[in-house]
Parts: sequence; structure tokens; C-alpha cells
Amino acid sequence: MSAAECFQEVFAVDKLREIYEQYISLTSAIGIDRLSRSLFEPTLEREIEFISKKAAAGTYRFSQYKEKLISKGAGKCPRVISIPTYRDRITLRALCNVLKKTFSDSLNVKLPQHTVAELRAALASGQYAHFIKVDVTNFYPSIDHAILEAIVGQKIGETEILHLIQTAIECPTVAYPDRDRKKEIKGVPQGLSISNILAEIYLSSFDQWMADTHDVAYFRYVDDTLILTNGDPEALFEQVSAHLKGAYRLEAHALSAGGKSVVGKISDEFNFLGYEFSDTRASVKLDSVRRLESSLAKIFTTYKYRRAAAFANPNPFSREAMLERARKIFTWRLNLRITGCLFDDVRRGWVFFFSQIDDTSITQLQKLDKTIEVLCNRFAFQPAKGELKSFVRTFHEAKRSNLAHRYIPNFDTTAIDTQRGLLKLYGVENVDAMTDEQVNRAFKRRIRRETSELEQDIEGSSRG
Repeated sequence: MSAAECFQEVFAVDKLREIYEQYISLTSAIGIDRLSRSLFEPTLEREIEFISKKAAAGTYRFSQYKEKLISKGAGKCPRVISIPTYRDRITLRALCNVLKKTFSDSLNVKLPQHTVAELRAALASGQYAHFIKVDVTNFYPSIDHAILEAIVGQKIGETEILHLIQTAIECPTVAYPDRDRKKEIKGVPQGLSISNILAEIYLSSFDQWMADTHDVAYFRYVDDTLILTNGDPEALFEQVSAHLKGAYRLEAHALSAGGKSVVGKISDEFNFLGYEFSDTRASVKLDSVRRLESSLAKIFTTYKYRRAAAFANPNPFSREAMLERARKIFTWRLNLRITGCLFDDVRRGWVFFFSQIDDTSITQLQKLDKTIEVLCNRFAFQPAKGELKSFVRTFHEAKRSNLAHRYIPNFDTTAIDTQRGLLKLYGVENVDAMTDEQVNRAFKRRIRRETSELEQDIEGSSRG
């Protein structure tokens, strides 16, 4: 199917409606127009007809993106995330689908744990003596529009599609509506459904250039690159750095001991995608463990305040009901944080992400189980036998190719009665009066909210 045929199919009204139901209806972030989902949905049919008509005519315009700042730690500039309006979210997801289908034969996007598995195999082969870690400075904000458009233009000639891409990446991100704000002339906004696919397209020819380089093993996830070689690592770094700058106008961090770009012997300790490698052994980087421990402590703290609120209730019957509800929510959230889950056909969670650690590093998981015990004692929580899950068992269960079991929840196959029970637990009103479709939709929203917290546990793991 050509890009033009794909565009015509995806931007048809019925397909746009499917995109909304499958992707956008589960989101809750509010864009610059301040329209919530409940305010947007009554106008859905009119909006998707507008999108289809304007996109086909090549006259669609995006609203300014709303700015959201995510802290990267003390002393670091926050990451800027762009939040589109609901209408623009539909358009961007449709555009993302067109790009994925058009470039499917030239992109090889892998999960980070698959990249780590390939890296471990290359290290174990004994073929390489040195590693080179290349880190690009401000990757997304540095993407050159002219270069990106030239690369996209090699496969897409339709002006309607190119117009959508151009206007999407030129649209500014603002804290408040600003009519005087000029178009962006460089960079791709982060947080859009097209952000990652455009980044992959931008570096697809760089991947091929590295693949054509002899006697190296090359691994990349977004802008984090690791190269194994037997040659002069510093000379190869300079060659790679010069190519990134010359062909893509991307600046790599200069080499420095302990810096973001570094070279060394494979026998030395180095980290990549949140893992720490020492010779052929792979373990979880300490920062990644601490981030999870902090997340676990927050769940216990929330439980503490829910218990306090329950004890403050003078009605003994209400008090007991509140205590029971607090305990059930607490154990459900804590177990989810331990095991992760399957949702939208994707394995999610900390243990899944770090499933490539070797058996000698399982002590890290044992220590996390011990951390749970310590927190239980500190917050006076006495779990019943089997009430709480285990990191160690989760690790072994996650190794199974078939996850059709109960230990790690699969929210894609959760029975509708179980979905109703969870919604009631979280205080959703009139659950019994809701249709199965309404229940499933509300359930997916709740799970998406929880899984977004799972992603925060590994946020930044690809930066190291």
C-alpha cells in the first residue's frame, strides 16, 4: 500500500473514530484549549469530520501544545513534554499510523530488553575488547527540520502528509496560549504519538551507516548508542561523532571519564539502558533500584494516610469499611508495582524491563523483597500469607514465554466482573448500572493511569 492509499484509509471518518476509541478515549490530559474528555466527546463526530476534511485538503492546523515539565533531578533542566488537544491527539495518532505503515520495511524498532539481550550475547562472544558509549546532546530539540523532511520525502511525496508533519513539528509548546509565539524552526516536540517514530526515521540511515561499518557490534535505543569494537575506540568515536554532526547536525557529548560519552575496555564497568555491565555480567544500575525503592515507599505512605483518615471516622462501621478498602487498594497497587502486568499486548513494569539481568544478580531482587519486609514493619502492615507478591518469583515467571497464569496480571483478559470489582474498590459510582462496554472503558482508563506510574519507575533508565 502506498503512502497516499494509507493516508486516505487512515484519515477516513470511520478509521478516525476507531483511533479515538482505541487510543484517545483512554487519555485524560487536558490540552491548551482546556477541554476535558467529557466536554470533547459530545463534539466527537463533528471533530473527526473536520480532521478528515482538513487533512485531505492539506489545510489542517494544530493548536499550540500545552507545556508539562518533568523533573530530571536537582541541578538539571526539566524535560519539556508537549500535550496536544483531544482533536490534535486523534490527528497525530492517525499520522503516526501512516508513518509506521509507510516506513515499516526500513525501521527495526526493538524493546530495550531485546537490545540488552543482543548486547549480552555480543559481550559473551568474546569477539570485542572495547566499548564506546555515544550520547547525543538534547536529541529531540536538535532534530533538524530540513533534514527530517528530506528523509521523509524519500518515501512520501504527498503534500498533504508532508504538511501535517511540518505543521506538527513547527507548532510551539507553551505554558499559556500565546498568539505571538513564533513557529519552532528546529526539534521535535516530546510526548506526541509521532515523536518516537520521527526520531527513528531521522536516524534510520545512521543505523544503516553503522551496519555497514566492519568489525563492530552496534546497539541503539532512541539517542543512546553503544558500540563494541576491537579497533581504536577513541578514533571510532571521533568518526561517529563527526558523522552525526555532519549528516544530522547532532552534537555528541565529548569523551570524558564518567561522562555521558565514554570509551573503555569491556572488562571495565559500564552502564547502558539502566543496566550495569561488568565483563559479561549484567545487573540493575543502582539509580534504577533506588528509583523503584522510592516508588514503593510512596505506596506505603499513601496507605498510612488512608488508614489515618479511616481511624478518624467516628462511625465504627464506616471506619472498618474504610480500613478494608485502604488495605485492598494498597495490596493491589503494591503487587502491581512488584509484578508489572500485561496491558495492550505489552509487558509492562520494572521486572520486565530488567528481565535481562543474569542469575548472579538475583540478589538485587532478594534485597528488594527484603525492602518490602522492612517497609511492612515500619508502617505496621502485617501481610497475610500469600497476600504480597515477590520480586524473585516475578523474575522467574517473567522468563516464561507463555504468561497465561495468575501471578502476573493480564489486564487484556480480565473478566468483566473483576473489572467492576476494581472500579467499585476505587469508588466509581453506579458501576452496577454501567454497560459492559462502559465498564471496560473505565477499567482501561484506571489501568492506564496505574501503568503510567509503572513507566515512571523506569523513566530515565535509557539515559545511562
